Amino acid sequence: MKKVLIELYDSDALENIISLELRHYDILIFLCFKNSDPDPKKRAVIKGIISGHTGVEVIFEEANEKTIDAAFDAFSAIADKYPEELCVVDITGGDEIFIAALGRFLSERNGVNFSAHKSDVFKGTLTWAMGVKEPEGSGVTPPAPFPFSDIIKLYGGAVIGSWPDEFSSIMDNKRYEILRVWNALKDMPADWNKFCSISYVNGVEPDENGVISRKFSKENEIVTSERIMQRLKKRGIVKSYQISSNYLRYTLHPSARTDDLYISSGTALEMYTALAAASTGLFREVYTKVLLDCDGIIARSGSDPTNELDVTLMYGYVPFFISCKNTEATKEFLYEIRTMADHYGGKYGIPVLVSSKPAFGPVRERAKEMHIMLIDDVQSLSLKEFRAAIIKMIRNIEID
Repeated sequence: MKKVLIELYDSDALENIISLELRHYDILIFLCFKNSDPDPKKRAVIKGIISGHTGVEVIFEEANEKTIDAAFDAFSAIADKYPEELCVVDITGGDEIFIAALGRFLSERNGVNFSAHKSDVFKGTLTWAMGVKEPEGSGVTPPAPFPFSDIIKLYGGAVIGSWPDEFSSIMDNKRYEILRVWNALKDMPADWNKFCSISYVNGVEPDENGVISRKFSKENEIVTSERIMQRLKKRGIVKSYQISSNYLRYTLHPSARTDDLYISSGTALEMYTALAAASTGLFREVYTKVLLDCDGIIARSGSDPTNELDVTLMYGYVPFFISCKNTEATKEFLYEIRTMADHYGGKYGIPVLVSSKPAFGPVRERAKEMHIMLIDDVQSLSLKEFRAAIIKMIRNIEID
């Protein structure tokens, strides 16, 4: 006996795939209304992603009009097409007309092998709702959860790339370097931000002698560079440096293996955040510097709209979108990460703002009202404390 999953198509992608992630099915039927969303292009994307990941046959069936009678007829047509199969309807999301029609269908069509359940996307659980309850343990083990890149595609975007490809792959051998850089600079974010804006002379890579050169354009850059160089030399990151009226020239110590940490002011905080998140063991995917295409169509032109996410995580079936700010949190930063989480993760995407300095009370309150997770004053948190703050964040979401 084959198992048929009937999904009431919803505009939120995670509600369309959660049952498929929790149980094995042979056929997936999306039930929607004629001449309504999803359009043919979106249907092709959905079919390609789901079939490519699971091998499940994906079919779209339509009710001829948006009425209970038409929805009832659509369920009847499926029952007639699959009389010997176990059909399971996921009533999470979708149009309420279909749910009302399903109740009528189950009461009038005696003997049909139909059941229905609700699913909890965040917890990853199913609850039997009506009809013939599906036997426990039926079917085979479900496939691995959809990866972050597929989730983004289902919401209409696309992952262009990240650095590194996956954070866990470099976590162990870069742990010491990440902590060393962060601990050297965490209490001087203003100076570090200014320093990283100083222009390079010949690019970010050292010359044949290992020297990196930067040219001053503002008077205060000399003072800033002196402060930063003293700190990095004391920590064994910079081997030597020279400051003139126009230039800074310095060489990194051979042990400073992660050059990218010394280029962008936010990178140290991003990597520290990724390290803390990955070390909790709660997330199945961790990425930094994730470049996303807004509409999923990657064009060759430089005008193609993109966004960069500092850190992204997959907690079970739910994506987290983290913005790291090496300064105080502001309301503008809150709006920015809220917008990106909504665009790329729908109503289940979790927006998080991480700031190195303490947030003011009004910003804390605004974050709470906007349902944005805020972890601030990270400059005062040890790795253990930062990890604990992330775990607490997860627990708070689970309670809500």
